[in-house]
Amino acid sequence: MKRLVHTFRKELQAASGRSDALTPAEQEALLRGYDAALDAERPPRLVLIGESGVGKSTTVNALFNAGQPVGHTRATTDHAYAIQVEEVSGRRGMLEVVDMPGIGDDVANYRRYMDLYLRVLPTADAIVWVHPAEDRSVHLVQQALTDLLGQSAPGLSDRLVLALNKADEIDPHDWNRSANLPSARQLEALRERAADFTEKIVRILPAWHGGAVTYSARQHYNLTALFKEMMRAVPQERRWVLERRMDLADFTAKVDRKLLKAASARMLAEVRPQAAVEAAQAAQAAQAAQAAQAAQAAQAAHTGKAAPAAASATEPVAPATAEASVPRPAAAPTPSAPAAPAAAPGTRLSEAFAALPEAKWRELVENRALFLEFTRRVEQESGR
Repeated sequence: MKRLVHTFRKELQAASGRSDALTPAEQEALLRGYDAALDAERPPRLVLIGESGVGKSTTVNALFNAGQPVGHTRATTDHAYAIQVEEVSGRRGMLEVVDMPGIGDDVANYRRYMDLYLRVLPTADAIVWVHPAEDRSVHLVQQALTDLLGQSAPGLSDRLVLALNKADEIDPHDWNRSANLPSARQLEALRERAADFTEKIVRILPAWHGGAVTYSARQHYNLTALFKEMMRAVPQERRWVLERRMDLADFTAKVDRKLLKAASARMLAEVRPQAAVEAAQAAQAAQAAQAAQAAQAAQAAHTGKAAPAAASATEPVAPATAEASVPRPAAAPTPSAPAAPAAAPGTRLSEAFAALPEAKWRELVENRALFLEFTRRVEQESGR
């Protein structure tokens, strides 16, 4: 990569020293050569470690939209090999994934696996150990990491990523399906789990500067944090190669559509109150006109005279859907009313969204990480 940048700069300096600028054809040729050199850069290599069924393939799919086959009853891979991830768009390239056999599958294979790992790990840009978030058994992980990244290969410890998958399955198993977020109790358990796992790994790998990340590949939860930790682990000169391949699964795709729609409607009523008032007034005028017309028709029927035609050119009448289109904020309880039961998760989030300024709402919609943090904070505060 350094040679590539140096060559590109040299070409630009040579062009700037000429009396005439680069022609469009020369510019196009130079850019094509630069793009070709970028594409020729060795693709990033991820070495995945973890027992069968922990979600290694699902994790790759969620991070890179890879379309890798996923097994539900038994491991889909039982040996180390490179998988070329499909090219999902023009700006994303290939990714090498080495799916290692699970160290804990059979103790009889442990030493043979160790020899294989010691040959493969030095070739990795990042070493991703996938472990179930709910599984508190850390002894095997500690032992294997001591054998793999201890005195024999201490320089590889910085490439280690501890990925605690299946956050949605952690006790007390009350994941908020509507908002696609952990409950307040689950969130606290996940934080404690990540801190405990990190502390126990640092105990045997003091040179490691990372931190365990809890996430759910299946629910697309906290993928941004996982990818950020992977970027930290990859050597600096290779980070751009991994970043170009990033194609995170959409977290909001798992959020209840009605919840997002209701939140948007409430937000509109909050940030555009005058428009809401005008629409409500138009709806009330339409209702009054309809009532007057009905009264005139009843009087005409009583007297035997035809009712006059309803005015249309001089009196504007709101369409029948005007009232339905007015976003209605939740009604506040009267002082004499008994205390209402705790609001559902969707209601709490909708009310929180409604209180946002329009600029903040747009920012949340466009940034998954900010949206996740906001909804998680609302969920945590509502559980107190």
